[in-house]
Amino acid sequence: MDATAHRHRGPARTLWLRIWLWCEAAWRDFLYLVLPADCVVCGAEDQSLCPECAAVLRKQTAAPFRAEHSADALMSVAGHPLLRVVASGEYRDALSQSILAFKNHGRTELGPQLSRCLARALDTTAAPPPATPRASMPTVLLVPIPSTGSGWRRRGYDPVALLLRTLVREGRLPFGMEVVPLLRIKTRLPWHRRHQKGLGRAARRRNIRNTMKIKQKFVRSFRLKAKPSGQNVIEVVLADDVLTTGSTLREAAKTLELSGFRVRAAVVLAAARAPSGTSADGHEEGRAENNLCPKDE
Repeated sequence: MDATAHRHRGPARTLWLRIWLWCEAAWRDFLYLVLPADCVVCGAEDQSLCPECAAVLRKQTAAPFRAEHSADALMSVAGHPLLRVVASGEYRDALSQSILAFKNHGRTELGPQLSRCLARALDTTAAPPPATPRASMPTVLLVPIPSTGSGWRRRGYDPVALLLRTLVREGRLPFGMEVVPLLRIKTRLPWHRRHQKGLGRAARRRNIRNTMKIKQKFVRSFRLKAKPSGQNVIEVVLADDVLTTGSTLREAAKTLELSGFRVRAAVVLAAARAPSGTSADGHEEGRAENNLCPKDE
């Protein structure tokens, strides 16, 4: 057996491709010489994500799964899911460390690896029925959850939007899907702003309630007038990085549905365990607040 058969990518067969890969490796080594970097998972030198940790990341996100049952904001009082959510993996190990480095430490070079993880979840979400001809499939809008103004100023970029741009550039979007940044965060006074991180279930819902709106240019473009029969309704898939309580996805779905869209599902990079409420009745309070209509399974 060929000694290279077990590799993820075989050796280049043409001369020009070998030269291209050699130049690419030389340029990467030069960048690591000028700007040293370590693996975000194990700390190996001169690699943003070493081959061993990259393999762990691929294995961790190889089987996307339904994750809405871990987010109480997306479950009805009777325990039925209100919004279908597909997660690439669990928020732990290599995936959690890669997401934290990508979002909070400026390691944007991890975008291609994380976007491929998100693409696997998108393929699961956007899979058409077996009898549906590709030519007759309706266009589905992939809408990213917008970043807050403070997040923009702190990072200098929008992590979710950056991942989706990488998906488009690499041609990994499912057929019939288009990235459209429909949503934006409403401007709030400084003393009304609170970060979601560290808040309990009920506090997260109160903090995110009525904070999103549709961008005006898209309101004019799509003429959002949904018919009662459901005809000519534009379908949407939401995209976010981490699912905790589901409060942000719930608010985004509510904003879009009030404008005439139909939210088919949501995809996230990782699903995390929801934080505990600040009071003993925080969980029941969150269930009682649900007012979204159940989605089709």
